Amino acid sequence: MATVHIDAHAVTVTLNRFERLCCGGRTRLVVPRSEIASVVAVEHPTRAAVTGVGRVGLGVTGVIKIGRWGLGTSTRRWVSARRWVPALHLVVRDGFDGQLGYHELVISTPDAGKLAGELAPVGVG
Repeated sequence: MATVHIDAHAVTVTLNRFERLCCGGRTRLVVPRSEIASVVAVEHPTRAAVTGVGRVGLGVTGVIKIGRWGLGTSTRRWVSARRWVPALHLVVRDGFDGQLGYHELVISTPDAGKLAGELAPVGVG
């Protein structure tokens, strides 16, 4: 499972070996806090309402989703979501999506609520 680390400057998502295969070989995704447009904790991250339906990656309906979701739409989402594990849903500011390669990140982490709370006071949300 991907890990999420927040410091004073950025949110860093470190990918595991399989997730790297679905993300062009990248080992991590880094989003400066100033580039976060909104953040929310999601209780059911494998639902289509959160991830969309078109994908490149692994999807076992209702269980796990890893890879790029949102094919056929203008929104590119990097998803690493597992059933029963809440997720941090980050939306990046316009302009930064070109550098990151994604408009949104949906990452399952047991601490999603706590992490979203840490980011919200900074003016995002």
